[in-house]
Amino acid sequence: MLARRMRILVAFGLLLALVAVWLVTSRLGDQEVPPPVDQGGSSANATAEVGSPLPPGTVAQHAQRDLVTATDLAPTPTACLAIVDHGTGRPVAGAAVRRVRDGAELAFTDEQGLAAVPLSQFEQLAVVAAGYLLRLAPTRPGSTEAEPQLVRLVADVWSPRVRLSFRSPAGTPVREAFVRFRGAARPSGATPPSPVPAGDPVLERAWVEHAMLAGRPVGHDAPVELGDHAPHRVHRLADGAEVRFVVPGDYDVEVATLTGLVGREHLVVATDAAPAACTIPLRAGGEFAGTVVDQRDGTPLAGATVALAAGDPLGLVATTGPGGAFRLAPVWPGPHTLHVRHPEHEPLAHGPEVAPAAALRLGLAPLPRSVLRGRVRLRPDLAPIGGATVAWQPNGATAAATVTAADGTFLLRTTGTAPARVWIQAPGCLAYAELVEPGAPFADYDVWPGTTMARLERGLTGVLAGVVVDAAGVPQPDVAVRWQPAQPTTVPGSPGRRVLEGAALALPTTTVTSADGSFALETPHLGAGRLALVDTPDAPGGSVEAEAKAGATTHGIRLRR
Repeated sequence: MLARRMRILVAFGLLLALVAVWLVTSRLGDQEVPPPVDQGGSSANATAEVGSPLPPGTVAQHAQRDLVTATDLAPTPTACLAIVDHGTGRPVAGAAVRRVRDGAELAFTDEQGLAAVPLSQFEQLAVVAAGYLLRLAPTRPGSTEAEPQLVRLVADVWSPRVRLSFRSPAGTPVREAFVRFRGAARPSGATPPSPVPAGDPVLERAWVEHAMLAGRPVGHDAPVELGDHAPHRVHRLADGAEVRFVVPGDYDVEVATLTGLVGREHLVVATDAAPAACTIPLRAGGEFAGTVVDQRDGTPLAGATVALAAGDPLGLVATTGPGGAFRLAPVWPGPHTLHVRHPEHEPLAHGPEVAPAAALRLGLAPLPRSVLRGRVRLRPDLAPIGGATVAWQPNGATAAATVTAADGTFLLRTTGTAPARVWIQAPGCLAYAELVEPGAPFADYDVWPGTTMARLERGLTGVLAGVVVDAAGVPQPDVAVRWQPAQPTTVPGSPGRRVLEGAALALPTTTVTSADGSFALETPHLGAGRLALVDTPDAPGGSVEAEAKAGATTHGIRLRR
């Protein structure tokens, strides 16, 4: 039993670490912020807030979350989920079904807990419902309303909860605020144990999935706080909203509003799951104002951006106008560092301890300029792609971007003298990235189709489909199946080029069976090979000979566990 608990703790810690990596690489803390929702707050009796609106030229990025539109969907429903309460078995109505990779909303459950989704291929989906742990729902087309894929939601009775209230300088309720929690540092390697009872695999898995999904786009409107595993996550909360904490402990709470108010408070979150209350007084925020200029001759720079180095709950960014002027507010009165960027100049960190002030003059050093030319093509026939986005990304930030012409060609102004990342995203294709010298010679950038259907049409891959059953013929869900090609297909490289992403068609060689025991594995490794169960490959029937055929789906494969 002790060994089992230790394995659970280690797995939980690793997943929380992965959450932190995902949040950094996809900048969830800066971009994935929920739209206004009713979170059970007391905003009905809120009065108008005291304070000034954002100054002209300043944008609160966290208040401008773009709704993601699902693409590459089938024209009609191809799968059906049945969402039930794990404890009672009753259907859960009104649960949202979303795509994990981008948070796109696909469906809501009806009174019977059913949600039909139009998937063209296997998708990692998630289910979000008030009062429940977030659940992962790997979904493959094939389930129906008569035989749906079952997803069990677990009521969240373990998370410590805090109800937050916001008060203006006059003491009146503030209708809405943006909130960021900064967790107090814990000893290196300290990982909180899972609070769910050991021995129930559904509960154990549900908690791990909840911690993993909370910081992903699917959980954008779920007020679940991951602590210092997601330090940049921002919540948009109504007055009186309740926040659930995955990790108890000490937190510094930072608050800002679109009407110019800011606040800070220290909060101790206990392990008790009974809700606590915290009222945060707000005050009028400070303001940075000044001019951004070219340091050579003092020419004002339009289009420069100014932001706080450590960010803020609103995600404020001020953009200079034609005269180079900017205003950034509201900010906490304490000292800050300003990050100033302009696509044709070196970035500037102004600080480290600068209090909000007017009449700042910030000079930027110009960057050397060059031009990058190339063409974007679609594999395998290398047809040119028009409308593809090509971006120049030194230091991970986009400094310049353009769109390819109808013949796939582009011309991109680059800056600096060091190699930088060229990132390409063509409609319906996999992303491509390469490290390129500024002003490098003309080159072709070839991308792969982004969907199984498109790859099959072009003969790039084949699909192996079947079912895993036990000795009695009962379908077995959640079983890993691996494809072992006799001759793995090799993709020619790009000699002399530093491709970071998208050089090869890298598809997983392993898949997991759905609730009905079925699987469908797409592979670029064509020809003869063997499909085998990962856990019991040597058992009778645990592996079979198969052939992956270009542009075709091989049905009827049967494996026995």
